[in-house]
Amino acid sequence: MSILIKNGTVVDGTGTTAFKADILIEGDKIQKIGENLSKEGARIINAKHRIVCPGFIDMHNHSDLTLFQSLNVEPYILQGCTTLAVGMCGLGISPANEKVKEQYFNFLNKAFISTEQIFETLQDYFDAIEKNGGVSINLAFFIPQGNVRAYVMGSEERPASSTELEAMREIVRENMKAGAFGLSSGLVYPPGSITSTEELIELSKVVSEFDGLYDSHMRNEGSGVIDIGMSELVRIAREANVRAHISHWSVISKHALDMTPKVIDYIRKAREEGLQITADVTVYDDGSTSLSFILLPTWVFQDFEKNLTDPAMRRKIINEVFQKLYSMFLADAPLYIKLIPKSILKKMIFKGLAKSTGIISTTHNREVEGKSIYDALRELYPDKKIEDALLDFIKAEEGGIMIRVKHKDELKSVIPIFKQEFVCPSSDGFLEMEKNTHPRSYGAFARVLQRWVREMKVVSLDEAIRKMTSLPASILKLPDRGLIKEGYKADIVIFDPERIEEKGTIQNGRQHPEGIDYVIVNGVITAEKGKHVGVRNGVILKNYNRKK
Repeated sequence: MSILIKNGTVVDGTGTTAFKADILIEGDKIQKIGENLSKEGARIINAKHRIVCPGFIDMHNHSDLTLFQSLNVEPYILQGCTTLAVGMCGLGISPANEKVKEQYFNFLNKAFISTEQIFETLQDYFDAIEKNGGVSINLAFFIPQGNVRAYVMGSEERPASSTELEAMREIVRENMKAGAFGLSSGLVYPPGSITSTEELIELSKVVSEFDGLYDSHMRNEGSGVIDIGMSELVRIAREANVRAHISHWSVISKHALDMTPKVIDYIRKAREEGLQITADVTVYDDGSTSLSFILLPTWVFQDFEKNLTDPAMRRKIINEVFQKLYSMFLADAPLYIKLIPKSILKKMIFKGLAKSTGIISTTHNREVEGKSIYDALRELYPDKKIEDALLDFIKAEEGGIMIRVKHKDELKSVIPIFKQEFVCPSSDGFLEMEKNTHPRSYGAFARVLQRWVREMKVVSLDEAIRKMTSLPASILKLPDRGLIKEGYKADIVIFDPERIEEKGTIQNGRQHPEGIDYVIVNGVITAEKGKHVGVRNGVILKNYNRKK
């Protein structure tokens, strides 16, 4: 069926001024843009007083972990997303073999309650999506470095041999040939955290053969964000001759306000050298992740129940967690802090973590959702030391605790990064249809238009749309998406700029935004008046670029 969008204000994704025009869609493409268009038999959409723009492209998304919860992908369709880049932070359910299943996947499954299905190759995953009736949204897959390493080495924490490294290179090459857009790494999580820069360079050289993207959750986002995090990414970009992208770029340090301008300047200089480096930024001043994932060493998950029960193992876990928290939060502390006895410092750091961290969702004790970890532990385990209560809580919840940590200043350390011309917004969200989740999974893109455009006037509407459409399309090198342009794929959002509003809260993140009238994916109306209509017209996008 043809679709004719009439009387709309078109923001085409280029960043230039909006204009009035009609848009004719034939099949999956934009056939014509002009004034007073007509088409016999076409479905007419009256877009008067509405913005018509390209569908939003989320450059950092984790929906692949739980995609089979809902192949309609309502949380993202209903906030105007038509394309998701998935397989991020080095985490995924493919590629995977028995070694991944036995030694690594239990870690991912318990921490993020991902699907229990794993797939040997990305192509196997693609096939499973099609066999289950397709998907409502376009998906651009990245190869998770954690899976690649676990596929060859399991959970072994040592440098790869030359034979193992070549096996990893072949896995990357095979999945790049299947259409992956690049390699993602999560260098604060195992096994990324114990992977050398040299190993990442060798894998990225394969990605470079396909003109793909090395996308990284950097090794350090705190006081070492420049010297450790960004310097490593720049080195990989340079030595592997690969395009590089910073995941959810931010500065997480008490010195963030002073460091943010330096962080921006560092990447601007690298770009001026000719390195192709881009970034995305989450649009909130807090973060959300799995408590057990960021705290527990990988080995704990090999025998989860036993390791969290045995007294000797528990002492070992507590010591390792303390060392991790110390390096994350106190490495840049004044000398007088470091001189505090370890026994006292341990109590301080565990208590500080518990008081500053909120609970978004749990597997069993749902009554503590919305509370701080400290309050939850005092309620559930009133007679235990804070560190022992924390391990009991993680064990009781089978690892499934999603948390919120407020660690950024919106005005001074988020918006300055967002405003850089090479930075796009992202959700860093999950596909969660059953439990509570951070509101970013349901409203990140509506938030940009509501808060940063309409309310705060951080950027113009034209620029915000460019950052959510053509910029990520150019980063992914999608040849025919991200613009309202004749011949381009008809991924289109129609919304009311005066009414669009994020509705989710920390207590109830699973609320769809208001003000989005239509979402069209590949020429088919997928959402209408805030409701998903049930169609699955998304496609698995493929990167078939290859350097000459």
